[in-house]
Amino acid sequence: MRLKKSGGKRIISIGILLFAAAVFLTPYPGALNAHSPGEVKLDYDLPAQTLQATITHTRFSEGHYINKVEIRKNGNLVSLQEYKSQPSETFTYSYKVTAVAGDVLEVKAYCNKFGSREGKLTVGPPGKSVPK
Repeated sequence: MRLKKSGGKRIISIGILLFAAAVFLTPYPGALNAHSPGEVKLDYDLPAQTLQATITHTRFSEGHYINKVEIRKNGNLVSLQEYKSQPSETFTYSYKVTAVAGDVLEVKAYCNKFGSREGKLTVGPPGKSVPK
């Protein structure tokens, strides 16, 4: 008799654990159709001191878009731009960033629903910047 009670409690405990795991491991509904940006390509114009970030984020919509772009130079935050929409699936934003040859520029694009993608570039002599 004791064996049955113990086994029944064990089955109930396992059932509760499985249910709790399913609840906590199921992604929130908004993330089911969301995805991170596909690509971030960088180019730097040394004479103009301008960084261009070309970002690809497909299947965007009014409620699903790149909402934030973070720019770092040598690991230090230099700019944080926030957006309420994105213009197309692949688009280019230009930013004034003062840099010299050897500086490492990083751009991180964030989806407002889920994920982010980063691009890196080492500034070289004019026409010789190198993506990482």
